[in-house]
Amino acid sequence: MPDTLDATIDLPETEALLHRFVEDGVIPGGILAWGTVGGPVRYHAEGRLGYERGAAVDERSVFRIYSQTKPITGVAAMMLIEDGVIALDQPISEILPAFADMRVMEGDDPEVTRPAARPITVRHLLTHTGGFGMAGMTLGALYTKHGVAPGTRERVAGPGELPTPTSLAELGDRIAALPLATDPGTRFDYSVALDVLGLVIEVASGMPFETFLQRRVFEPLGMVDTGFLIRPDQVARFADLPEKKDGKWALADDASDSFYARPYYPAGGGGLVSTAQDYVRFATMLLNEGELDGVRVLKPETVRLARSNLLPEAVTHVDLPIGQTLSGVGFGAGMSVSLTRSERTGGMFDWPGDVPAGVFGWPGAAGTACWMDPERRFFLLYLAQYWPSWLNGAMRPDIVAAAYRDLERR
Repeated sequence: MPDTLDATIDLPETEALLHRFVEDGVIPGGILAWGTVGGPVRYHAEGRLGYERGAAVDERSVFRIYSQTKPITGVAAMMLIEDGVIALDQPISEILPAFADMRVMEGDDPEVTRPAARPITVRHLLTHTGGFGMAGMTLGALYTKHGVAPGTRERVAGPGELPTPTSLAELGDRIAALPLATDPGTRFDYSVALDVLGLVIEVASGMPFETFLQRRVFEPLGMVDTGFLIRPDQVARFADLPEKKDGKWALADDASDSFYARPYYPAGGGGLVSTAQDYVRFATMLLNEGELDGVRVLKPETVRLARSNLLPEAVTHVDLPIGQTLSGVGFGAGMSVSLTRSERTGGMFDWPGDVPAGVFGWPGAAGTACWMDPERRFFLLYLAQYWPSWLNGAMRPDIVAAAYRDLERR
């Protein structure tokens, strides 16, 4: 396969795979989008917006992208780094004083702690190495008790639990009052770090986080359907979120009465909705060194830094839940980057799997992902919706493996 690709790219095996997923009822519908910098964007959609919906999926269909939000938040932080407003290795306590005197758990008891060995920095937030946890993962029970449960729809606090925060400021105060799982800069723990980064951006920029993204990212790139809130004009295009319960499909989030019409706060770690049409513009900008359609949003050197391995020196590998270590993978600005050719491991969090060195991006919990290959200036976006996230664990790795087989055949 050549190092760079021409404008006309066919992915027949990948298209057939998506068709089979829909035909077999694995998902109600989904869409692929791919292309190269300077070339046309290709779309291939299959199926409907929900099992009980008649509307077909297309490039303007709206999806919950969950953790695919993280690269966007990471890029927003890189903008402030480029502006000189914040610095990569700046302690976040200089921006958020509540994080000045963090403590670390010495065992499993959150009451037994010691002072953190070093401050949490912007780099630590970008790379999940700040010592934080999140509901369902490291420190999950402690976070849930204090109402820190990003991604939970319509949460009802249980006995002895705090309600969910209703602003980034309140979220930050809750997290700052809790101990860390590890010293900052010593271990990768998938976490609420990008939600905290949203608060850093909000305070450092002097404007609400969602306003910053709108002015600095979405408007310049023409991302007209991306945001933390589903608008009334989008409801007819908004996909259902089906959930498998007792072998039957139910709705985890109904597009016609969605949690996304009333989110708790703008979650930089996983709160955005978007479309294939929008997200390909973000991907193309990153592959084109920070420029799209003559509009520059980042300098080339800033983009290259964002998609490089920013892990602290002490962190040599990326561990994901259920004990899986991703081989040959580093972490940049809210997204992974392949340091060597990555191989499939067979785990449900298999990412990226079967891709060359240099490929970067990140998936979302409800079935979305975007892979970007700077050597070939090629991107592949996949959007579908299903819940829980482990239901179709092999789907996204299968898609990317098929795409690279298609590319090898050219």
